[in-house]
Amino acid sequence: MNRVFLYAVVGVVLLRSAASAQEGITADTPADSAQIYLLKGREQANARELDNALASFERAIALQPDFEEAWRGKGAVLWMMDKQDESLAATSKAIELKPDDYKAWLNKGRAYMRKGENEEALKTFEKASELQPENEDALMGRFAMLRELHRADDMLKVLNRLIELQPDDPIRWLRKALESAEVGKSDTALVAFDHLGEMLPDSAWVWIGKGQCLTSMGKQDDALKALDKAINMDPNSLDAWNVKGTVLAKLARYDDALAAYDKVLEIEPSFAGAVYNRGCAYSLKGDKTKALLELKRAIELDGTTKFLAPKDEDFKSLWNDPEFKKLTE
Repeated sequence: MNRVFLYAVVGVVLLRSAASAQEGITADTPADSAQIYLLKGREQANARELDNALASFERAIALQPDFEEAWRGKGAVLWMMDKQDESLAATSKAIELKPDDYKAWLNKGRAYMRKGENEEALKTFEKASELQPENEDALMGRFAMLRELHRADDMLKVLNRLIELQPDDPIRWLRKALESAEVGKSDTALVAFDHLGEMLPDSAWVWIGKGQCLTSMGKQDDALKALDKAINMDPNSLDAWNVKGTVLAKLARYDDALAAYDKVLEIEPSFAGAVYNRGCAYSLKGDKTKALLELKRAIELDGTTKFLAPKDEDFKSLWNDPEFKKLTE
């Protein structure tokens, strides 16, 4: 049976607002000044006029070579232009001029992240966090890199810190629940889902997630209760019915599982996952003909399912069957 947990992505602030960039500019500021070109570059970058923005930042640097903010702006624009090596060079110059500029460290982390150099990205995001311990962009950067590096315990520590900063944000609790479940920390995930249930008592997706977590813990009866609660809240939830079918199949209640998948297909006839899961249920039930029929239909709806079946224990009894091999070759 297929089960997927989701996660969210990281984002950081690259440029200060144009309004804040006007600090230090007066009526007497020369038009051809580094500060004026800094402001112009930021406005152009915000408008995604990247070539013009780069030219403005470079003019600011030409007028004032030690202008750290212009170097940082240049690095940010080069990142936006996907010129990561050049971005790193400009941002490193900004850091050389002002080592405690956490925004420059954030930008440097993003460049390393775009290059796929996750260890280096993590180090730079950690430096940004040292400079600004409560900066959420730095924390999100650390979270993303720790996830990529499969450092589950450290990743969850960062998530806990993000929750401490905004304890009433359900999205952060959801991220903790899903990430914990994904790395096999089902008890932690269940606590997070329970908290989400208190925060959002009328939300079906919370109960669906809780049901998924409970079934991964082998608590199938409790999982069914959670999923039934989700279905009572949203009778047309494809995910709730589909996961319920999976739980029922694990309990060897194959006819009930098929009925749950039928409900999914009644709502969305082209839902390949439910068709595939029907094939799983028939296979477990020992009905080869219907199992192969449903698998064929699933592959027609979504070709990727042909690669799942040869590794899916639910189809194990058919792995050596010639018809099965022909379908999945």
